[in-house]
Amino acid sequence: MAKPTVEWIEDDVLSLPLGENDAFERKGAALLDLTLAQAREDSVRDELAKQLSAFANTGGGQIIYGLTNAGAVDNGGIARSVRGRQPTKEWLENVIPNLTDFEIVGFNVYEIPPKATGSSLAPDKSIYVVDVPDSERAPHQSRRDLKYYIRLGGNSQPAPHRLIEDIRNRARHPALDVHDLQVANATASGAVNAVKSRVQAGISVRFGLRNIGRVRAATGCLQVSAVIPITTGRFDNPDYFTRSGVQGTALFELKNPLYPGMDIALQCHFNILVDIEILAKGELLSVGGMALEDALLSISFADSAPPRKQDFRLGPIDPDRVVVRSLEQGISRYRFSGDRRWNPVAGGS
Repeated sequence: MAKPTVEWIEDDVLSLPLGENDAFERKGAALLDLTLAQAREDSVRDELAKQLSAFANTGGGQIIYGLTNAGAVDNGGIARSVRGRQPTKEWLENVIPNLTDFEIVGFNVYEIPPKATGSSLAPDKSIYVVDVPDSERAPHQSRRDLKYYIRLGGNSQPAPHRLIEDIRNRARHPALDVHDLQVANATASGAVNAVKSRVQAGISVRFGLRNIGRVRAATGCLQVSAVIPITTGRFDNPDYFTRSGVQGTALFELKNPLYPGMDIALQCHFNILVDIEILAKGELLSVGGMALEDALLSISFADSAPPRKQDFRLGPIDPDRVVVRSLEQGISRYRFSGDRRWNPVAGGS
């Protein structure tokens, strides 16, 4: 199916080809819905670990919960909470990282609710899709039975030793992962001189960069971009230097190799333009036509492999509203003192 998994709806899932292949596997309600009397959590974890290992080892794919082998909705779907306590999606996201060695990086869990009319799902149930990537950290072993699995002929089967060695030796490119990204501080400068104005926000973000693959990153570049052009950028780290890149982005090159398992801390500075609309009560902040908290920051890594991009929304990485507070200080001066310009104002430390 050409449609990305993130865009699937009920009709997309029910229109998948009959039978199963190496790209997806259907699972009935009892293999996830722990509200059912016949469901056993150990069995759920055993089967999930097996499928995760198989898909991650052989190209990736989807595990679809709530369907019969014939492709029909099973038992009305999957309950949306685990025994009434925790959302099923959240439970899957918490459990999956602990089911394989190595941990599978980049998986996603999607909840597909009933469509508005004519749904085959019960009103209080959903279908769940676990989207497993083709992992550069393969082979992955199930922690439940200590076996390696592969997809073969539409089934997940234990892998022979020779094939596991082939998978182990297939890694050719480094795989870097940005984690724990958070806004460290912010400044604001510019002119609020009308009901609608545009000012510059200087943002510093700190994050970790980890080599999650088995190949060292020797000549890698990091590219930072946002929903509107970044005007400047720099790293607070002598091991990286700035390169000329695509206009409106900040491009940095690693001076030293990053070996498998290494994890380093970085802090990056960049500027973006924020639109401010002064309203009767409060103000409206936006970036590139998006609400400030929804503005996207992207960090891409490229070595000898195709670039890998990770997207972050400003709201979740700025829980203390550092950027907003830096802008609000200048807006307050405009609103209450008539000072329509301000020098850079620190918004955090």
